Amino acid sequence: MMLETTLSQPTTWTAAPTVHAESETGHLRRVIIGYPDNFDLEHAEIINETQKQYYFGENRPRLDLLKAQMDGYVACLESCGVEVWRPHPLPGVPDQLMPRDIGVVIGDTFLLTRMANASRQPEWRGIAPYLEELNPRLLPVPEDFVVEGGDIVVDKGCIFVGIGQRTTAEGARWLAQQFRDYEVVPVFLKSIAEGENVLHLDCAFVPVGEQHALIYPEGMHHIPPALRQRYELIPITRAEQDQLGTNVLSISPTEVIGRADLPRISAALRGAGLTVYDLPYTEAPKTGGSFRCCSLPLWRD
Repeated sequence: MMLETTLSQPTTWTAAPTVHAESETGHLRRVIIGYPDNFDLEHAEIINETQKQYYFGENRPRLDLLKAQMDGYVACLESCGVEVWRPHPLPGVPDQLMPRDIGVVIGDTFLLTRMANASRQPEWRGIAPYLEELNPRLLPVPEDFVVEGGDIVVDKGCIFVGIGQRTTAEGARWLAQQFRDYEVVPVFLKSIAEGENVLHLDCAFVPVGEQHALIYPEGMHHIPPALRQRYELIPITRAEQDQLGTNVLSISPTEVIGRADLPRISAALRGAGLTVYDLPYTEAPKTGGSFRCCSLPLWRD
């Protein structure tokens, strides 16, 4: 595979960019959305607290609803002019719902992340054909570090990096060394032992619109000054965070996709001047991720 050679031999890049993102809310042009068809609850490794809560009870994720809801998500994006790609199915990989964690676009660079759980490490191969087609400036995270895409938010000249259940402080320091043109802001997330289930940063903080951000303050040890200075914060409750209320996806600076069953959050977003597309989305969150987790933006204006 040509990509394998690229990963082992990083080079100086001079070609025109094929991926781009400098913000969380710039106009979304191209995105990868998770692939539900091979989701296999019986063979998936339990890797987070949400899965422990749902996978063994009567309210387990239903594959038929999962597919229907993700199809509705894709239809909404396409109706807004977004080009949607899906991961290629990987035999033996029972969960390809959350491409957010396997990569992230920072500026004109595609960061190929390093997953904490061995069972998730093969997932990037589902998007490898797209990386070969696009041939972007590619930066893989070395094996010595853990950096997951759900812990990275690129916005307003900053890279906010969640440090908690997944991404490590060492990984955040490595990231800061690679992206010196950005202010890298660590956000320390509370642990399960501290009574909070914040798997990634985007479970507690996501920018929306031009100057607002959804936030779950109780999931952080403290709110960094860089975050307070840049955003008007819209706090969510513990019950809303349990339903991944911050995990929305912006289509543009004025449009955002959110959950139909979290009306208070949608009302707050509309109060901030945003158009909100409320979609039914109950099943993917039972696996640990919602709209943002199920997406990997490749190009934002």
